[in-house]
Amino acid sequence: MGDRDNTIDKAMSRRKILTTIIIPALLISGLIIILVNNQREFPGKLVFSQERLDFGTVPEWEGQVTKTVSARNIGKSPLHISKIQTGCSYAEIQGPKVISPNIEETFKVLLDPQMLPDDTASATAILFTDSPKTPQVYLTIVATAKRFATLSAEVCDFGEILPETLYEKRVKLCVNAPLNQQEIRLLPSETPMLTWEMAPDPSSECFIITIQLQVSKKDGVVNRTTHHYNVGEPFSALLSVTFPNERTLTLPIVARIVGPVKVKPESLSYGAVNAKTTPSLEFTLSAKTEFKILGIQVPNYLKVVDISKTVKTKMHPSHYQRWLKVSWDVSKSPSLLREEIYITTSATSTPIRIPVYGYANANRLTNPSSPQVE
Repeated sequence: MGDRDNTIDKAMSRRKILTTIIIPALLISGLIIILVNNQREFPGKLVFSQERLDFGTVPEWEGQVTKTVSARNIGKSPLHISKIQTGCSYAEIQGPKVISPNIEETFKVLLDPQMLPDDTASATAILFTDSPKTPQVYLTIVATAKRFATLSAEVCDFGEILPETLYEKRVKLCVNAPLNQQEIRLLPSETPMLTWEMAPDPSSECFIITIQLQVSKKDGVVNRTTHHYNVGEPFSALLSVTFPNERTLTLPIVARIVGPVKVKPESLSYGAVNAKTTPSLEFTLSAKTEFKILGIQVPNYLKVVDISKTVKTKMHPSHYQRWLKVSWDVSKSPSLLREEIYITTSATSTPIRIPVYGYANANRLTNPSSPQVE
């Protein structure tokens, strides 16, 4: 009897373990497998209510603006958003990190109009999710900045200017925010060569800034040692337009100072030439007013001849031109040629300076650089 009772007790214990531990564990495991398989079969899926969010024209002086866009998880599993990448510096997206199945959530798009580029800006934001169906979801953000104030030109370029001559340029200033002229300031220039004034534009609600530029000899455009114009000397300055809200617009002003008579090319180079030859190069003098050549100063081994009567070319109707040829007697000069030609004209008492370079080499053929004469 004792052995039989022990056998019955052991059988009951096994049945109890089976019914209380093993079977529930198998059921739970099966349920987990079913849930996992269901999640794989029906994962989350993120869909925006609109794929393009247009802010329109945004006044930059009014500060940050916000728009919302809704998104729904149309899958049957929770969807996790791991990262949001806006693709630009002027927008930020705020929203939930997890979206439950069949739930619609709202995302905020914050826009800083001061960071927008000048033209209409378009950026594509990317939301990264854990869904195999929508691992990346895209949202296009579009906006156009309305600037507090704008200038009609990015640079005020006077081009080539002559000394002792007054030049004038006009630039339009448009202020989009309510502001009167007395609240606008033009910062004084550090150079006396520039003057400007501002007045309302009669044809619009903008202002016209009139800028005048005049360079004189005392402003350093004439070399005190050689007494010639520093042809090609660049001129630059900065005009600042300031407003009462601490906003500022800057306008670079540039020009290139030239003499009354232009030289092309501005320097002559014979390169390496044969020592037994007499190579030649040509250059052009041009001006907007008629002029005469009064004198030419050159070393004795350089000869300058006016060949204007033999040159056949189309002359610009608003220019007066002279063509000259420079011959180099290599046998009478140093092997290294570094000289300057000075030409005095009736256009100015300041001589024109033309650098001349060359090298005499008995083993080289004549090969002067080709001048670009127009």
